[in-house]
Amino acid sequence: MKKLIFKTIIITCAVSLTLLFALFGVLSFWAPSLMMDFTASLGMESVSGDYAFQEYERSGSVSCLARSFVIAAKNEKDRMAEKRFDLLYGSDGLRAYCAEQDGVDLGEDVPDHSYYDFLCGQGACVKYRLADGEIEKGIACAFAVAETDESFPAGNPVITLAVYLVKSEDTDGARILLEEMQKKSFSKENGHYDNIIAFLGGN
Repeated sequence: MKKLIFKTIIITCAVSLTLLFALFGVLSFWAPSLMMDFTASLGMESVSGDYAFQEYERSGSVSCLARSFVIAAKNEKDRMAEKRFDLLYGSDGLRAYCAEQDGVDLGEDVPDHSYYDFLCGQGACVKYRLADGEIEKGIACAFAVAETDESFPAGNPVITLAVYLVKSEDTDGARILLEEMQKKSFSKENGHYDNIIAFLGGN
């Protein structure tokens, strides 16, 4: 009798687990947005980013694509992040989406300034980390400069990349960024430009 009860319990557990995995698979395929939020609530950030990208592929959601990129960049999954950023950067709805995010509290990982600048700054860092040699590093630095407004506002892509380079003690990268910055006429009125020049070790 005891063996029968034990066997029944084992079979019941096996069937329950099978149904649970089947449900998980169905939701992953048909409702990645639900899985995105569910895994995020469990602290599974990287998995949540992957589900966000799946939802983008399913629905074309710019917000999900942006979320998937930010998570990949934060965890320095750079190949994946670069692919997602390139898709995001080429998206027709990017500017409008970013404008909607400006002034919204997006958490401590996203500074309180232009969301477009934030994304481009992260994109520049990803491209720099993937750069092989001085030419490619120059391209990444040039991208940050090109996407920084001449008014040189707080939180712009150049500042983001500069902070990354200094924290990484990358003196060659700092030199390359300084050279690229000098090719564009930035405003010095708010003091941010001069501060970054000094931060990078320039004169």
